[in-house]
Amino acid sequence: MIEGARTLARMATIPPPAPDAASLAAYAEAARGLLARGGFERTGNTADAKKWDIAHVEAWLEGRRRPDRRPTVHVAGSKGKGTVATLTEAILRHAGAHTLLLTSPDLHSARERIAIDGLAVAPEAFAHLAHEVLADPSTQGWSYFELLTVMGWLAGAAAECDWQVLEVGLGGRLDTTNAVDHASKRVAVITPIDLEHTEILGETIPLIAAEKAGIITAPCAVIASPMRESALAVVRARALEAGATLHEVTKECALRIVTSNLDGQTLDLQTPKRTYRGLKTPLVGPHQAENIATAVRAAEEAWATTEGADIGPIPEAAVKRALETTRMPGRLEVIQRKPMTILDGLHTPLAARRFTEAIRGLAIPARRVWVLGILAGKDLPAILDGLGLGEGDEVIVTSPPTPRAADPLAVTHALRERGAIPQRAADVPHALDAASTLAGDRGAVLVVGSLYTVAAAREHLLGLTGDHALGLR
Repeated sequence: MIEGARTLARMATIPPPAPDAASLAAYAEAARGLLARGGFERTGNTADAKKWDIAHVEAWLEGRRRPDRRPTVHVAGSKGKGTVATLTEAILRHAGAHTLLLTSPDLHSARERIAIDGLAVAPEAFAHLAHEVLADPSTQGWSYFELLTVMGWLAGAAAECDWQVLEVGLGGRLDTTNAVDHASKRVAVITPIDLEHTEILGETIPLIAAEKAGIITAPCAVIASPMRESALAVVRARALEAGATLHEVTKECALRIVTSNLDGQTLDLQTPKRTYRGLKTPLVGPHQAENIATAVRAAEEAWATTEGADIGPIPEAAVKRALETTRMPGRLEVIQRKPMTILDGLHTPLAARRFTEAIRGLAIPARRVWVLGILAGKDLPAILDGLGLGEGDEVIVTSPPTPRAADPLAVTHALRERGAIPQRAADVPHALDAASTLAGDRGAVLVVGSLYTVAAAREHLLGLTGDHALGLR
C-alpha cells in the first residue's frame, strides 16, 4: 500500500500551477466516498462520539508495519492547538526536518488536513490514498476522521517524512491521532483548556483536562501552555504518571510583546534554550503570542531529541523564518480594509474572550457590525458574554453551511435578550453584504463563530473556490 502511493505522495511537495479537471474529478469522487462514512464530525451526533475507540486503528497500523512510526509532536487542547501545531511544524521544517502535519478541521479543502513539507497533499495523491483505504475491507464502518488520519500517516510514510506534528481532533485519549506509536512520541503539548463538548468529554474542567492529557502516553516532554490551575493540576498528575517531563510555559519562559497592530506583532521570548529578540509574526493578539511561546518550546524539545552527534539547539534562524512566514487563515484574520473586515473562528467561551481581548488593543473603527454563525451544541450564552455582545450591538445572524448549524431563531432570541439588535440573513454571503452596507467603508465587520462560517466568508470575499465548488461538503 505504501509503495504504491510513494510517487503520488511526493508530488504533494510540488505545488502544481493548477490542478487539471481530471485530477479534481478524481479528488471529488474520492472525497465523496470519505464523506459518506460519517462520524461525529459530520453529524454532530454525540452517540457517534460515545462509540469512539482506537484499538481497531492501532491493530490496522500494526498490520501495515506502522506507517505512523516517526518522531512525533502531538498537540491537544481547547484553544490554540491548530496554531501551535502549525507553528511547531514550520519551525522544525525550517530547521531542516522533512515533515508531515495533520490538522483539522479544514477551511476550504479536505486536502489541507494532510501537509507534507508545508504543502497540502495534491488532488491525485489524496484520491489515490482515499481509494486505498476505502477499498480495504478492514476499514468498513470507520468514520471520515479515522480514514483521513490514517491516510495522512500513509502519505507521511510514502514521502519518508522524518517528523510529524499531529493535531488532535476532539479530546485526546480516544482521538484517532492517539493511536500513533507511543514510543515515537517525543513531545506532547496541551494548550489552554475550556468547557467544550461537555456531553462527550465531561462537564468540568478537570474531566475535560483528563481527556486532553490522555495524549501523554510515554515518558516524553510535555509542554503546557498558560492555562487555569484546575486544568494544569490534571496535566501535572498525568505527566508524573507517564514518567514524562513537564515544561510549563509560564514558569520557563519570559515573553514580551514589543509592538502589536493589525499587521502583526514583534516579540521578545526567553526560553531555557535561548533568548530570541525581535521575533516578527503576522499573527495578532496576546493569545497568539502565548501560542508562539508554546510552539517554540515544543520545537526546541523535539529538536533536542533528534539523533546525531552535537546537533545543538534548534537554529534561531529557523524559528524566526517560521514565525515570519506562517499565517493562520480564519484566526483573527484581517481580510480587507474597506470596510475593515476581521474573521475569527471561535467555538468556546475562552476563544470568545481571547478575541475580545485581542481586538481591544487594536485600531478598529468604533462603527462595528457583527456577523455571527455558530454550530448547535455550543455554549451560546457564554460565547455571547465572552464577545461582550449586548445593548445596541448590531449583529447579522446567519447559518454556517453545515447541517450542524445552530437554529438562527435561538441565536436571534439570545441576542435580543441582551439588548443587541439582530437581523437574519439566509447565508454567509448575504450576511456579509448586509454587514458591509451597514458598516460603510469607514466601519468594521467582525465575522465570528464556526470555521464553516469563516470559510464561507473567505470564499465570498476573496473569490476562492474549494470543496463547495466541487459539490462536496
